[in-house]
Amino acid sequence: MKALIIGGTSGLGRALAAEFLAAGWETSVTGVRDAALKDFSAAFPAARVSKLDLSAPGARAAVEALLAGPGRTDAVAVCAGLYIDNPDNDWAAEEKVIALNAAGCAAALNAAYLYFKKQGGGRLACLSSIGGIRGNARCPAYNATKAFLFNYLEGLRQNAALAGADISVTNIIPAYIGDGGGKKMFAAIMKKRRSVYIPGYWRLLAAAYRNLPDLLHEKMAAWHYVLLKPFMRKAPRWKDQIK
Repeated sequence: MKALIIGGTSGLGRALAAEFLAAGWETSVTGVRDAALKDFSAAFPAARVSKLDLSAPGARAAVEALLAGPGRTDAVAVCAGLYIDNPDNDWAAEEKVIALNAAGCAAALNAAYLYFKKQGGGRLACLSSIGGIRGNARCPAYNATKAFLFNYLEGLRQNAALAGADISVTNIIPAYIGDGGGKKMFAAIMKKRRSVYIPGYWRLLAAAYRNLPDLLHEKMAAWHYVLLKPFMRKAPRWKDQIK
């Protein structure tokens, strides 16, 4: 069995890649930062590691090339992502987030989905975020791109159902869990879950938050981080959030 983890050299992507490797899968992993690539290769010598920036021109073709390699790829997980804390709405920062989290991830998902459709099946997964539930004043583009992924994955899942294709599409929705959660992510992909919240209780919190009246949502911007503080770790600088 072969797996491709895009954005798998750090964070949650690395945790997921480690689970595939531990389960005996032949695993290819991509990343952006040279230090992370080198560190992953040293820690997991059995993996095939390559550099790939989904926001760069030609990224989709690069994903197709990885899938076109020898043997059948049975699972693809897109874990690449970029977070920038941007309460001042700087467009340069917003544009970087949109280019990777929306356009780049969609390009990779599309390439993998069409590959699975052609070969007759496969497991497709994407790491989104609890941020996709509602907008956020501190990171408008980040939450918006994660909401885009929610809908894009749902569209691919419906497309597979209409086509009668044996393709599972799993939306992995983490909420303030650091680098853990690899086992739950892997299990969800193996079980062909449609979505998985990590930790699981966030499914209930997300339902309540999604249905929060707009006026209350707008007024809570000043204090909702106070409520979330027990669940959060201090966010690294944005450049360290590129997977």
